[in-house]
Amino acid sequence: MRQLAMISQVKESSLLDPNIRSVFMYGSFIKGEGDKYSDIEFYIFLTDTENFDEKHWVAQLGKVDLFFKNEFGTKVAIYDDLIRAEFHFLDIKEIGIIKSWEGLVSFELKDKMIQVDKDGLLKNTLDSISVISPTRNSKESIEWLAQSLVNSLVYTSHLIGRKEWAHAHMTFSYIQKFTLWLMRVEALAFDHWESPSKSIEKDIPKKMYEKYEKVCPALDPEAVTASFRSSVEIAGELFLNLEVNQEITLMLEKIRRRIDY
Repeated sequence: MRQLAMISQVKESSLLDPNIRSVFMYGSFIKGEGDKYSDIEFYIFLTDTENFDEKHWVAQLGKVDLFFKNEFGTKVAIYDDLIRAEFHFLDIKEIGIIKSWEGLVSFELKDKMIQVDKDGLLKNTLDSISVISPTRNSKESIEWLAQSLVNSLVYTSHLIGRKEWAHAHMTFSYIQKFTLWLMRVEALAFDHWESPSKSIEKDIPKKMYEKYEKVCPALDPEAVTASFRSSVEIAGELFLNLEVNQEITLMLEKIRRRIDY
């Protein structure tokens, strides 16, 4: 597979480059789920970022058709065979950024995440993380997801009331994300948590997936409003099944009563 050869090349080139001190890999290939459609994704920690030619370095992996910084600050390379690679080039002093993900990201495969670690700093950082596998179905996690879903529903309801159909349609991506996370909690389907829609067709029961389809509207007023009503109803079912506290549930009821379209 081309991506596996590229991953090997990243490791080999990094070992030979004295400026590169550590390489941290994340994504599908860490989990053994990578295929010919998968991206490759790295954090590369350097001694000297000022004099490092990022574009030249990523070109070692193949002919680059496009190289740019996306809206999240990630450097993205798209190669001539349409393979995508994501790179974060950071000063080695910023390696502590990995520690900031504790409680949010699973580090169960941390040994596979380490591709290069010339000074042992990457291993030390990963070993300092105590929450290896976050508890996704804790009371606190469920409450935060429920609050986030209510927030998204309120925002979208205002856009529908204003008849901003395209804007409302776009905000369904947030409704979908938090709905999927709550569905994963109910189904105890914690794989692919960081990307909740990934493999959702296989990860949750068919009936639950059919409910999710109802919160994916076409871009027209009737479809958007129908999906919004379904989103509120599905949220109510999830809140009941997951025993979300009454304060948040009452807010959902307010949203339901305000639907007058």
